[in-house]
Amino acid sequence: MIEWMQKHKKWLVITIWISTLAFIGAGGFAWGMYDYSLSGDSVAKVGQIKISKMEFAQSYQDEFERQKRRFGDMLDEAQAKAMGLDERVLQNLISNALIRNYALDLGLRVSDEEIAREISTSAEFDFLKTDGVFDLAKYDSFIESQGLKKQVFEEQVRNMILTRKVIGLVFPQVANGMPLFNSALEKEALSFGFDISDTIELSVIYGSSIHVDADEAGLKAFWEARKDAYKTPASYKVEAIITKSSEQKYDESELQKFYEKNYIVGENPAIPESIKPQVALALQQQNAKIEALKSYSELQKSKAANTQELTIIADSGEYSEEIIKALESSAKGAAIKPLAFGDDFITLKVLEKNAPQIMGFDEVRGVLTQEYLKDKRAQELEKMAIGRLGVFKGERIAGIKIPTQEQISSQRYRIGNLDFYTSMGLLQKIFDSPKGANYAIIGENAFLFRIISQAVDTNAGSSVSSGMADSMAAQVKIELMAQLVFEFLERQYKIQKFI
Repeated sequence: MIEWMQKHKKWLVITIWISTLAFIGAGGFAWGMYDYSLSGDSVAKVGQIKISKMEFAQSYQDEFERQKRRFGDMLDEAQAKAMGLDERVLQNLISNALIRNYALDLGLRVSDEEIAREISTSAEFDFLKTDGVFDLAKYDSFIESQGLKKQVFEEQVRNMILTRKVIGLVFPQVANGMPLFNSALEKEALSFGFDISDTIELSVIYGSSIHVDADEAGLKAFWEARKDAYKTPASYKVEAIITKSSEQKYDESELQKFYEKNYIVGENPAIPESIKPQVALALQQQNAKIEALKSYSELQKSKAANTQELTIIADSGEYSEEIIKALESSAKGAAIKPLAFGDDFITLKVLEKNAPQIMGFDEVRGVLTQEYLKDKRAQELEKMAIGRLGVFKGERIAGIKIPTQEQISSQRYRIGNLDFYTSMGLLQKIFDSPKGANYAIIGENAFLFRIISQAVDTNAGSSVSSGMADSMAAQVKIELMAQLVFEFLERQYKIQKFI
């Protein structure tokens, strides 16, 4: 089965993607493991679009939190790294940036009104409505349940609409939901891989069996090569005015007029009780922004009262990406127009800007020692795996097949006695390997594998239903069409990676 998968990798891209999507997005990386000090504030640049460190870190953290809610706290950092989760998140951001570049060149844009209309009226988001009316409370609950921030989700909706516009121009049939014809041969070819099973020989080298020491000379050399990665976060001393929405006064008449102007009103103009608090908050936020703009004018002229002095740490998580970006791009002494701060608005004047500073060797000795030992052990582990590859004798494991969606969602897929995540990671490594015998580093351990034999299960019908085969065939065609588009875009726009 694995050899068949390797030969038909292009056709199986989506098959495997469908199966592994449930687990491959999970992860638990610490943000500090990435070298965020390189190449300014970006992890990559695609055409004219920069992918910021914060965007990458936020995307990673959002995905981690969402998958942690879905699967439970079972994945550790090492397992996630072994699955290449950081590379996958970055590649998704790069693909998105390619689409955005192309859309910009085509003159395509997505307005805030289009985003609001998509969320409030699209059938896809009907679950956010109460009595046929968009319910802000349900929206807030949905955002919280997904482990997202509103601005992140709404940016995803913006990019979804933008992508749809591009696809609508390139592949109108797909964009209009017209069915794609799938031949019996195509469906059979995709189903075939699910009925093939392998027998492999597997041996494990445990990282815990490898002893390494942190010598002072090696530790200092390790720090010298990587000291740019150990920096204090940027910080900003600011004069701030926080305008609270909850303090804005209004009467029922004003609220009714606001509702009729900004919401879809049916035959009954009365505000439904279920959404009245959310309508009131929206009105208060509108009024708070007006007040905040007055504060901004006063702050510019140094005439503002009721200000407070704050120190904002860039990576503290207390302030949004929008606020941090505004501080990064503003000069000392500049006033910044009001920005959303939770339900409120914050207006800032930059008093001091403190750039990241390289931390001294002794300051980072503790974390540096851990990183050094981990790196040294990983190098020794790989040397040992390479040395044993041609001679190892391991456990024979039969019946290895592509997992079904049920095995994925129930986390029941296993290779021998390995846990679910290690099994899925090993399967992916075997699939990616061009050789019948190879090794995979997963977490802190090395797995040496050799394909011994393969067989087709002829005792039962295909494990793939006709409907699933149809769906897979359509998905493969869509993916192949998208692949052609992305190959074209990759030739059009220069991609630079900085991590």
